[in-house]
Amino acid sequence: MVAPQRKCPMKRVFACCLLLIIILTACRQSGSGATCKKGICINIEVEGPIQALEPARFIISVRTKNDVSELPIGLSAYSNVTISDIEKIPEGAKLVYQDENMLDWQINTRSDEEYSFVFHIILSKPTVSYGIFSYSVMTFFSQPEFGRVTDSITIYLDAEGKQVEESQVKKILKTGFPPPTPPPDLSVVPETPFPTIVWPTETQLPSPTLSHPSYP
Repeated sequence: MVAPQRKCPMKRVFACCLLLIIILTACRQSGSGATCKKGICINIEVEGPIQALEPARFIISVRTKNDVSELPIGLSAYSNVTISDIEKIPEGAKLVYQDENMLDWQINTRSDEEYSFVFHIILSKPTVSYGIFSYSVMTFFSQPEFGRVTDSITIYLDAEGKQVEESQVKKILKTGFPPPTPPPDLSVVPETPFPTIVWPTETQLPSPTLSHPSYP
C-alpha cells in the first residue's frame, strides 16, 4: 500500500515569512521617512525598545538616483547622546571625522544602490525624578549646489530611563506631569524655626561719685 503524497504547504510557508517580515518591521522605528533632494535620499532608523545607559542600534540608509563621488554623509547627536561604536559601514566608505557626538563619512555611490551605516549610541539617564526627556539624533548629506539635507529622529524616555512612545508623550503633555512623591522610607523632618533673641534693655550705669580728699 502506497502512502498518499503530501503536498508542500506553500500557503503556510508564505504566511510564516510574511509574519516574520511584519515582526522585524515592527521592531524598527524611524523618523518621518526618508528625506530626498536632487535624487539623493537619506533615512535614519532605530531598533527598539531603548533603555538609558544601554547601547541602542541605529541604521542610516543612503540611496542615490545617479552615481555620486565623495558624497558627504554625517551623523550628529545632542550632548545627552553618546556614540559608542560603529558596527558596520559600506565598502569603500571613509570615516573622515569622529568624536562622542558626531561622525562624518565620504562615500562613492552607484545608481539605485542602497548603502547602510550601522552604529550604536547610548542615551544618558535622566537626572530628575519625574517628567519626559527627549533625545535627538540627526543624519545629513550635503552638496555644493543645494547645501545640507537632514533626516532626524527623536526618542523619549521617562524618569526611569525607559522609552515612551510618542503618542503617549502627547497624552502626558496634555494632562500635565504629576508632582514628585518622596520615597516611602523617607521621613520628612519639619523645619525648626530659629529662637527669637531678646536683647537686654539698656540701663544707665551709675555715675561715678567724685570724692574730695579731706583736709588734715
